[in-house]
Amino acid sequence: MIPGLYTAVSGMMNQQTMLEVITNNLANVNTVGYKKNELDFSGTFNPLPEQDGTYSTLNLDSVSARFITDFSEGEIRQTNSTLDLALSGDGFFVIQHPEGIRYTRSGNFTLDNSGRLVTVDGYAVFGSNGAIQIQGENIEIDSKGYVIVDGNQIDKIRIVDFAKPYELTKTGHNTFNNTNQTILSSNAIVRQGYLEMSNANPIHEMVKMIETMRIYESYQKTIQLFNETLEKSNNELGKISA
Repeated sequence: MIPGLYTAVSGMMNQQTMLEVITNNLANVNTVGYKKNELDFSGTFNPLPEQDGTYSTLNLDSVSARFITDFSEGEIRQTNSTLDLALSGDGFFVIQHPEGIRYTRSGNFTLDNSGRLVTVDGYAVFGSNGAIQIQGENIEIDSKGYVIVDGNQIDKIRIVDFAKPYELTKTGHNTFNNTNQTILSSNAIVRQGYLEMSNANPIHEMVKMIETMRIYESYQKTIQLFNETLEKSNNELGKISA
């Protein structure tokens, strides 16, 4: 088989994965606290021959793209909603997920029927002593995360951070799971009445999509060229043998 053909196939597969990532980023440009995905291509097939003149065997499993999360801060937008919170700086809110502790930058919180501070998906937001319970009318949350209800300080929102580069994994509903990093304290500033928006820029993602589609089409044309060349070679060899 022609090594260049394998290279084109693996290239198309990688570009298809890239298109899926870009599409997902575009679908979340308005998702509060969303962190966009990027790809790190690794294991690219080398079409050059080995020292003995043979070509390496293509392992499609090794021609892969590693997903990377971009944790850069998104735009901080004012909402004036009492329970909307944004973090300015490095750090994450701590929430109680059915499968364990999770972390998020999405601060569009609300109160459930029992007065617990929860995410839009109903997950409890943690304070110093577990889930934050709020009973009262006037709710203030200062820059350090202290929750003050009707003039009384009742709790402090738990905010943590991790060493960089972050090794957190996405677990759905805009949450992250920590598997092996040490939990650190955070110096992030809490801003009440604000939300951190998605860090996916629609214009940038559209440009990337156009570039990726053009590369994908180039690989397609390369494969078509290989097919035409092989077909012509077969026809010529058929004439000679006849």
